[in-house]
Amino acid sequence: MSGGRLRRALCVLGLMVAVLPPATVLGADSTPLSPPDLMAKIATLVEEQFVDETVAQKSAARLRLLAGSYADADSPATLAAAITHDLRTVTGDSHIGLVYDPKAVSRFRAREAAEQDEAARERDAANKARKAAEAAADNFGIRAVALMPGGVGYLRIDEFYGQVAESEDVFAHVMTLLAPAKAIILDLRHNGGGNSRILPLFLGYFLGPEAVTFATRHERWKDEATPLVTRIDMAGARHHGKPIYILTSGLTYSLAEHVTYHLKALADATVVGERTFGGGNGWDPVVLNDSYYLRLPRLAFTNTKTGTLYTEHEGISPDIAATAGAARTTAYRAALTRLAARDEMDTEARDAAAWALAALPPAVQEATSPGNDAMDLGHFGDFTLKGTPDSLWLSFRGAPYVRLSRAAGDAWLDDRSIPRLISLEGTAPYAAITVRPYGGEAVRIPRDSGE
Repeated sequence: MSGGRLRRALCVLGLMVAVLPPATVLGADSTPLSPPDLMAKIATLVEEQFVDETVAQKSAARLRLLAGSYADADSPATLAAAITHDLRTVTGDSHIGLVYDPKAVSRFRAREAAEQDEAARERDAANKARKAAEAAADNFGIRAVALMPGGVGYLRIDEFYGQVAESEDVFAHVMTLLAPAKAIILDLRHNGGGNSRILPLFLGYFLGPEAVTFATRHERWKDEATPLVTRIDMAGARHHGKPIYILTSGLTYSLAEHVTYHLKALADATVVGERTFGGGNGWDPVVLNDSYYLRLPRLAFTNTKTGTLYTEHEGISPDIAATAGAARTTAYRAALTRLAARDEMDTEARDAAAWALAALPPAVQEATSPGNDAMDLGHFGDFTLKGTPDSLWLSFRGAPYVRLSRAAGDAWLDDRSIPRLISLEGTAPYAAITVRPYGGEAVRIPRDSGE
């Protein structure tokens, strides 16, 4: 299994990140931290460095009040999960979290110490080589590229990796394969984010031909604002001025939402599918001691044209609403309709689009949200379910409901940025659900208490 796919699968109740810059290391502290001390340290970091100063001040005060709430945590992982839940509830940010991972802490420390220490430099180089190999084995997140009848190009990317130099040749070949396309469908339905270092390269293929300042990165803790500019030096075909259709699902998240927003604002892209999840702030890993690091959102982004970005937890609403499953066909139909009517295209290209449009089966209208006949089936941790005798709808952490498809046995498939099979225990009212991620172990989640 590819490294990227496995990482997404193992994040059963988590989501991918917007950015992952170098870690901040507070010191080589091997002293175990009690839960109150750990939370006190986190509260101070949130107060001083969280991306939004107003939220930071209010959240830090509330977090300090929670410092004594974790006496029942029976393991480091359980403690991290409990604190993460409270951090997200208090701040309203879906990226923040406490992570128990001594190996990752060791990697972050090696990266920080690489400038002064030869041994650390060698460890850091080995870590980077391993990460690059994982990204290459995952084809840098590129799942499919095709030229569809009628001159519509299709590109599916499930993760935006940060290995820019290593991925340049792959992107050059992919973009050249799409050169004959008169319109582009960019499929981000399964994309949970990635690393913002790829943005100047990737967006450069669609924005231009001159360099475009597409966004500004804001870092309150440094009092810095940095413009982000597209590259113009990359190899491969460019797609400036072509109609772009972006496919989204309820779990299109983080950096995938950044790409969607910037292309919609600056290239007039059409968004087709479901409202995205809504997680815009970028996070840095901040090492707390030998065992824990904090995912601390301290980077905000604003689009150059609009001066803003999408709202946390609200995401980006589609221009053409469709279920995730129907989004590709819906976008393909819209692209062909547009191409067949473009006066600036030659007659042969318009005829090819018209022929492909005529060859499509009739459009089938699918419900994009549960109807009035859908019953509330309960809340199970981060999952809320509604259903009818022949359908099951899922909302994850308050994201838009999506209709799941039937799988083998009595399972239902949620195949987006975190693919998983979901089974209901018993009969309604269901006592629990079982969530089985791709590449991971099944997890039983009981119905929330009080229901």
